[in-house]
Amino acid sequence: MAELFKAQLAGDHGFRKFVVIKKILPHLTSDSTFVEMFIDEARITALLEHPNIVQVFEFGSENGDLFIAMQFVDGLDLLTLLRMCKRLSIKIPVELAVYIAHCILDALDYAHHATDADGKPLGIIHRDVSPGNVLISRRGNVKLTDFGIAWAYEKHHKTEAGRLKGKFGYMSPELVGGGSIDARSDLFSSGVLLAEMLMGRHLFTAPNDLDVLLMVRDAQLDRLERYGKDIPASLQAILHRSLARVPGERFATGAEFRDALADWLFDNQARASAQHLARFIDRVRSGDPSLANPPEHQLKSKNIDRSTLSGTFTEERRLSAERKAGIARAVFAGTQPHRNPDSTGVPIEIGDDLSSEVIVEFKSPTSASDPTEQGSFRTTSPIRLLYRLAEKQADGLLLVEGRKGKLKEVYLSGGHPDFVASNVKSEQLGEYLVSKHVISQDELTRAVAALGHFGGRLSDTLIGLGILEPLEAFRLLSLQAGDKLIDACKWRKGHYRWFDGRQNPWKSRHLHLDMYEIIGQGAALLDVEDVVEWAKGIADKRPFGAADSANLDRFGLGETIYKAYDMLDGISTVSKLAGRIPILEARLQFLRILYLFVECHLVDTE
Repeated sequence: MAELFKAQLAGDHGFRKFVVIKKILPHLTSDSTFVEMFIDEARITALLEHPNIVQVFEFGSENGDLFIAMQFVDGLDLLTLLRMCKRLSIKIPVELAVYIAHCILDALDYAHHATDADGKPLGIIHRDVSPGNVLISRRGNVKLTDFGIAWAYEKHHKTEAGRLKGKFGYMSPELVGGGSIDARSDLFSSGVLLAEMLMGRHLFTAPNDLDVLLMVRDAQLDRLERYGKDIPASLQAILHRSLARVPGERFATGAEFRDALADWLFDNQARASAQHLARFIDRVRSGDPSLANPPEHQLKSKNIDRSTLSGTFTEERRLSAERKAGIARAVFAGTQPHRNPDSTGVPIEIGDDLSSEVIVEFKSPTSASDPTEQGSFRTTSPIRLLYRLAEKQADGLLLVEGRKGKLKEVYLSGGHPDFVASNVKSEQLGEYLVSKHVISQDELTRAVAALGHFGGRLSDTLIGLGILEPLEAFRLLSLQAGDKLIDACKWRKGHYRWFDGRQNPWKSRHLHLDMYEIIGQGAALLDVEDVVEWAKGIADKRPFGAADSANLDRFGLGETIYKAYDMLDGISTVSKLAGRIPILEARLQFLRILYLFVECHLVDTE
């Protein structure tokens, strides 16, 4: 979003000092969002005074152009260092990698706890901790930069859905999923940096961005297990904790993570300092032959950059994907006739069906098998069923059938939806995106013509054609799959079949949706008539809490669910409780949440 200039600050008596001038790119000066981000960066970073954070000297404007005058770090960034090491077939020494991570975490912990002049917490989260934003001076001083997308409580603007904030491979699972984040998101990113320094490879890499996002979302550490076998076990334990998928399982603060690394250096009598780092960088820059280990083999393809951190196989697949994408874009633009590159035919994934009927043909490969359990929604509500499966951490297939032939096929893993298919046309991916005005019907039709070049996946096709950004596509896929189940939560008629242990046979990406959040959203959208009818049946009951309320936030309903829970005193009837709420919509929402409580056995109505 900006351009950088190396400049010289001149003063009296021959005073000279190198600085960096950062200016918004000319074509973005009319974009109010970028301008506000730029101003935020200047305001936020100016408040931060720490030896491991690039300092801001001045913020102003010249001829209408905003600029930031910043500290000039005479050296290189971590990404450049990693690439130089890759060319020499070496890795950053373990103690120096730990030292760099230690400095980054010290800067982050300071920023996370920074306050304004009145002592009010700024609530800063960097959100873009990546190799390119870690600068190392010639003296070995490590400095974190680019708080341009940092988030603070005082900000007025919100991140637009789908807009890239942070590099994909360095985002946290919760940031990828679009959920709320806190400082522990930066700690995950710091763990990724440390892992990559120790391995000399990317931790999350794939031929396409959508698969990278899925790897991050699931915190897949396969590459760490494969390429990090020489990392000391005690250091691996620290890494695994920092890279936990669930924020609560990570280090609580940057200081805790930093101190764990300091203890590791001490326990292993490893010496690391700015001077040691400076000497290592000098040797790398000079191509010191004593550092290099000759590679066992030369890369076969001359088109592959030797400096890549992804590995030969991944780069070959990426280049192949780019060639196919070029052909597909020509098909999409109508400049080249459509030919399916796969003579055997590529099946379109469930969710890409384009049938013109409201209910499309849908034959489950396992629907004829004998179910482990079956029942009717007249006696067991969808919410009660889904909650029970989530609590059991069940694995298997759930088939739900509603009125007018509606059918949904749900594969669960650990009690959470891994894949959701539907025979309702409006819930197919293409139709869903058109209905949400994400793409046009014409774009959908032309994209389908290019499906074969992207493995038959509409999501990959839309990304490859540049119609959707990867992060936007990922979140839309999750929303689309979740909406299918949310809709089923509202059913009052129909029946279900459960096949315990059934594996997903469909060609699809695993979504790993959160069942509890789906249940919460489903309850919040229950039809008014159904809720009112249900409430009349328990109007004289006196509900009271029958379970620990500590986990209520997992339903994703915010403070509203706790307020509703606190109202249940076991003395007041449902009728009286509802009557205390003067606003109709708030009263209906209370009844919906009460329905959730009752169906999930979280309250007792006796």
